[in-house]
Amino acid sequence: MAGELPPSFRKMPAQRRREVLLQLYPQSDTEPTQDLDWADRLVENAFGWRPLPLGLVPDFPVNGKTYHLPLATEEPSVIAAASFSGRMLARHGGIRAEATPAILRGQLFLEGADFGRWPEVRVRIQDLAAEGLVSMSRRGGGLRKVEGEQLANGLTLLTFWVDVCDAQGANVVNTLLEGLVPKTEELLGGKRLMAILSNNSPERLGRAEFSIPIEHLARSGFSGPEMARRLCLASEAAQLSTDRAVTHNKGIMNGVTALALATGNDTRALEAAVHAYAARNGGYQPLSRYRSENGQLIGMLEMPLPLATVGGGTRSLPQSGLIWDILGITRATELMEVAAALGLAQNFAALMALCAEGIQSGHMKLHQRRLTGDEKP
Repeated sequence: MAGELPPSFRKMPAQRRREVLLQLYPQSDTEPTQDLDWADRLVENAFGWRPLPLGLVPDFPVNGKTYHLPLATEEPSVIAAASFSGRMLARHGGIRAEATPAILRGQLFLEGADFGRWPEVRVRIQDLAAEGLVSMSRRGGGLRKVEGEQLANGLTLLTFWVDVCDAQGANVVNTLLEGLVPKTEELLGGKRLMAILSNNSPERLGRAEFSIPIEHLARSGFSGPEMARRLCLASEAAQLSTDRAVTHNKGIMNGVTALALATGNDTRALEAAVHAYAARNGGYQPLSRYRSENGQLIGMLEMPLPLATVGGGTRSLPQSGLIWDILGITRATELMEVAAALGLAQNFAALMALCAEGIQSGHMKLHQRRLTGDEKP
């Protein structure tokens, strides 16, 4: 369970907020400093840092627990919106979320292979792949299946589905594929063209849902039933208009990408997977939908979430120790659940503002007040 923040946390000066967090998580005060030596360990030709502010969404309700969510973002309304939704939904059961296992695909492309031999060598290649994932299997992951196909241009494509547990999995899968190349060339003939993971992640899904009594949606002179009607109509608009769907999903990613950045996850892989999933049926669609049922507004979201709790930049960037201690999450599936819930809450807050007072009167006014210093802590 998240540490208890004082009620005055939001009104404290920034330095005092940090002191409060370090008192709650004292083991985190051993961070690498943002100096050039540390940057040089992480990237080629390092010459500095381009930091983003870290802010906190307190007491965010998911699956009966509360989380403090560190987000890396330059936009004040992102954290304000998630905090608003979190408080509102906490009074009505919070957000329910679930996640599938962390499956990552790997692709091995062969030129000039004899695809007719695939049925007789499939089990052998599958066994070789499993042998290359023994350590991952010990952690509960490992190879899940292998499939082969011949593409229209004559290339043979072998696809490997790997459960990478709590890792993002790129290094695991790429190492596996490159190790399989010699034996695969021997068994199928031909030569390797490419051996590389796919960032398409339709099996690596997070789902979230909430329900809230319609009478509690009243806002800006609109009754609860009228707000519910407007929210559902806005949901339909995103299904019917690609232009609207893109902006609808961008609002979801405001929170999800900020959480990925804060935790050192690969935001490029995340966003590529998300937008491929949104377009999986041939047209670009919203990731969340809303409906009214039995006096409740129900919001639902499903999206790929290739997020990790170990490996990559998750533990190597400045502030990593404090961020993970605040989150209190060690399993990738739990991080996926929280991210899905955050995306849905972010979207709900944006739609509430859009369908009531308008985005400029709500989120963007806050943004302007923060930038000009007109909003007092």
